[in-house]
Amino acid sequence: MRFVDLLRFAVGVVLCQAAALQAGQTAPAVASPASAALAARAAISQFPSLRIVSPKQGARVGPIIKVDFETRADLSRMAMSAKEGDVHLRIGIDDTSLMPEMQDLKRIARNRYRYVFDLPAEPGPHVLSVYWSDANHRTIESTVRRLRVTVVTPKEKK
Repeated sequence: MRFVDLLRFAVGVVLCQAAALQAGQTAPAVASPASAALAARAAISQFPSLRIVSPKQGARVGPIIKVDFETRADLSRMAMSAKEGDVHLRIGIDDTSLMPEMQDLKRIARNRYRYVFDLPAEPGPHVLSVYWSDANHRTIESTVRRLRVTVVTPKEKK
């Protein structure tokens, strides 16, 4: 086995065991690189996918930022207003992370939602993110989706 293969195996084992522990499960024993890869993929896919649809990477946007995202998750169970469930949605701008309630999200198409930041963003570069957090409000890193935008004034946008 080459060094690269051993490294992949080790990373797969660590990802698998970390995801299991994060989910409150016993970390499984891993017998081979193939089983480690399968276990790591299963651990990562245990959370519904997220995808930022708009704005696009590098977009120039106005100070009131709208984020459109897609997920197949049942957000009525995964938004902050949900009465059950441990995993919840987070939407962020730079170092500020918000936990929207269902009333903060507008369904705009099948599996597509819009969140509008209620305060205007300062002109300049910003990082937007959408991701899941666990019951202890820790970021589930494998679910983080980020992109960079630049906020411009209406005069600059033209």
